[in-house]
Amino acid sequence: MILTSLQSAEGVDVLAMRVLVIEDDSFTRSTLVGALAHLGVTVSFSTGSAGEGLDFVKKSRVDAALLDLDLGAGPTGIDVAHALRRDMPEVGIVVLSSFADPRLTGRNLPDLPPGAIYVEKRTIGDTSLLLELLAQSVAPRGKRSTGKSVERSSDRLTDVQVEIMRFVALGLSNAEIAKRRFTSVKAAENSISRLAKQLGFANDPEQNQRVLITREYVRRTGGSNAQG
Repeated sequence: MILTSLQSAEGVDVLAMRVLVIEDDSFTRSTLVGALAHLGVTVSFSTGSAGEGLDFVKKSRVDAALLDLDLGAGPTGIDVAHALRRDMPEVGIVVLSSFADPRLTGRNLPDLPPGAIYVEKRTIGDTSLLLELLAQSVAPRGKRSTGKSVERSSDRLTDVQVEIMRFVALGLSNAEIAKRRFTSVKAAENSISRLAKQLGFANDPEQNQRVLITREYVRRTGGSNAQG
């Protein structure tokens, strides 16, 4: 049964909201739209194109947007989020991604807009969580998330460690990592050792730290390919 009203903990009637969905994978997009429709949420427009989504909001207002982080070539979901906020400062933003942390993409991405929510797709085990995320995204600024919906373990990694993890996943040698980081080979080796320790990998001669780091990268990126 589809509800006609649903007050969230933030006092937001989620079912009265108009939602924009931008997701470049057609199957994922149709799944999201179908799930929201089943829950009674109005999806005003859905598309796989950042440009089409931004063109739509020039003519029609929306209350919140569900945005995929990786929209292929061109603007990312975070870029779209900033564009939406310029025209609609109060619009709710939820960015969905296969990456546990946007830094793992290897792209120089801007920070999320204030109050935007970032969530890893695989953590959405129940579609009703979408209602909670949408409600949080449009709550008064003081009650909103500060840029993430859940604590990510990769938040404990520095930007350098995230970059080292990506380089290791690319299969780069210590010498090449040192070259790209403008440092010595020894410093690169030490950085990899510190990263392994931070990730909880013991210095075990029977295990290959690089393999373990690469596996962890794959887990945190949802199997997406590392980019050089």
